[in-house]
Amino acid sequence: MKAASSKFESLMRELGVTKKEFSEITGVKGTTVTKYLANPSMLRLKHIQCLSEKPKINEKHDLNSLIETIQYDN
Repeated sequence: MKAASSKFESLMRELGVTKKEFSEITGVKGTTVTKYLANPSMLRLKHIQCLSEKPKINEKHDLNSLIETIQYDN
């Protein structure tokens, strides 16, 4: 398995969110998904909000938790 390019991508993998599912949740396609996973600071707030509303994600992380993960992802 390819190594995660960011803490955010690693978190999405831990939660079982695939690239396809990430695309469906946020409404972005193709290379934009890869770009956002590699550099989550480029995500728009509406995308983060969509992610935080999914049961698969919000069981463990609320909106503030996701924002913190993205903010401190280096």
